[in-house]
Amino acid sequence: MASLIARLGGPEIIRRASYAAYNSANGYVSQDFGNNTVCVAFSGSQDPNTIGQIDNKFGVGKINENNDCFESMVDGTTRKDRDRATVYRAALIKFLGLWNDIKTQVGEALQTGKTVVFTGHSIGGGIATLATLASLEKCGKGASVYAITFGFPLIGDEILARAVRRQGWANHFYNVVSKNDVFARTLLAPCISVSGFVAALLPYWKKCVDHMNGVDSDTPMGPDGLEFNKYLVTVLHHACAVVNLITVNNMEPGNKLIASLKPAVKLSPYRPFGYYLFCSEEGGLFVENNEAVLPILFYSLTSAQGEASISDHTGYDTVFNAHTNVVNLEGLQNLPLSQGAAQSSAMEIQLNALGIGIQNTRARLALRAAGEAEHKLEDNRNKLKDELAKLLAEGRGKDAGHMVQVRDYRKKCLSKNVIGYYDAFREQKEKEDFQANLNRLNLAAFYDKLEDMAETHQVPDDFQFIEDLIKEGTEYRLLVEPLDIANYYRLGKHEDSGHYIRNARPRRYKALEKWLADIKSDEKKRDVISSLQVITKDSLFWAHVEEVSWIMSNPRENLEVKRTRCTELQNYVKQLLERQELCKEEVVMGESSFVKWWKKLSPQDQQASPISSIFQG
Repeated sequence: MASLIARLGGPEIIRRASYAAYNSANGYVSQDFGNNTVCVAFSGSQDPNTIGQIDNKFGVGKINENNDCFESMVDGTTRKDRDRATVYRAALIKFLGLWNDIKTQVGEALQTGKTVVFTGHSIGGGIATLATLASLEKCGKGASVYAITFGFPLIGDEILARAVRRQGWANHFYNVVSKNDVFARTLLAPCISVSGFVAALLPYWKKCVDHMNGVDSDTPMGPDGLEFNKYLVTVLHHACAVVNLITVNNMEPGNKLIASLKPAVKLSPYRPFGYYLFCSEEGGLFVENNEAVLPILFYSLTSAQGEASISDHTGYDTVFNAHTNVVNLEGLQNLPLSQGAAQSSAMEIQLNALGIGIQNTRARLALRAAGEAEHKLEDNRNKLKDELAKLLAEGRGKDAGHMVQVRDYRKKCLSKNVIGYYDAFREQKEKEDFQANLNRLNLAAFYDKLEDMAETHQVPDDFQFIEDLIKEGTEYRLLVEPLDIANYYRLGKHEDSGHYIRNARPRRYKALEKWLADIKSDEKKRDVISSLQVITKDSLFWAHVEEVSWIMSNPRENLEVKRTRCTELQNYVKQLLERQELCKEEVVMGESSFVKWWKKLSPQDQQASPISSIFQG
């Protein structure tokens, strides 16, 4: 963060840009900073209804409400329909009102290789965050676009926070928060609880900004009649509940009681994402661990006094100038809890300045829990990567990894030039077919565990975007799911449970398929597919063949239905041929299941078929 800010000319320039936007009739200010950098600063809200006029407890709305700017901001789940992220609706409405005016300029700047920095103070920081998200959606992870916000209240829910981390965009967001700034924590409380306080404070904060910008020479007086401490206590009360729930969940991530309480207890849905710089009179603490942000937001505010909590919201010209004395928050799982531990380190000095010194045991325990949670995620990631490496280990015979053995099994079946590996496995006549089944079961156990851990958030959110994982998972799906289909129809399970695609497809394959689809770049998707061996690029090909074959053999099926399904299958195969995604050699080899289906067609239907060329040569 320090290198980025230095490149832009220093913190004072960015702070001035964010405050200057308050006096813009447009609600934003665009400046060229030189060094191929464009800065767009958004104004904080001056409308007292920003927090007051809402139609739900926390003022949330779907992020895709009246726009198509945030396609990736969805739940990463594969077990149910993907929910859209929710955000603070007032900020979203203000963003949408400004975006059409600036998106062309931003797009041109990025296309010419410039860096675009969105910044803003207060709610302006929320708008800057949404503008950065929209730019990343359009241009992707490599885009040189950043958000630097000041006194920015949390704006999105857990779905949004996870989606940002899943896309690998966390390092595009830098949030500067003062130790005493109560407004930066405001949305942890219900809007109705704080709307009166905020409405009374907005004119005062505007006067403070005008005074700093030289628009108003009079030093602003504090708002009359406002109970500072009551506002502070209200925010702290609700923030405490949120932090306690998250800390307990970090300490006992599998606790079913805690999981059952979440839907029943209506706490603030807003969660942090990106990186945070917590500022105090001693300097700053730079935090990358997202689990540590909420405890610091809460516990650093507990030592604030009412008036300081109000004035610090517009005091970023002072606290941010201490950015040169910034240390990283790290090693949290080993954070000292006792008085005898060394307390002279640079990190301890900053923790003490934020009110999270050795004497604040509850805060230290919460930070240790955050560190343990992050460590556990990384540990699980490394263990799964090690297990995957074993599955792919080269070797001879049974010494090879299970995936390597399945590849060899397919090659051996092809070399015999009798039937392909799908039909060989379906018939189960040879010893090597039995060994292939053992390999299939071992691979299923690994990928079931991998899918479950990703679904229950036991690995980092960006785990499913690891290129090697996607590549190997795609090959596994294309190579091994046909064996699952062969086993299903060999045992006649379709007669009792229905056909495979609709009734029996395991979650692991659906997850791997969605993970590949989540890659925004079509070029990367093609690279993943093209890097694989010659193999049919639809793992459900044989399931389609089996289902239509069964329908044609079923005397109870209507003739018209049979003709319709045969036509659908032929059109499907034609599309695979046109995209060069069908391994023709394997499909038409010997008496394959596909050949048996083909022979059920009349000579006239075969001759008129759009896929008759598949048998030529």
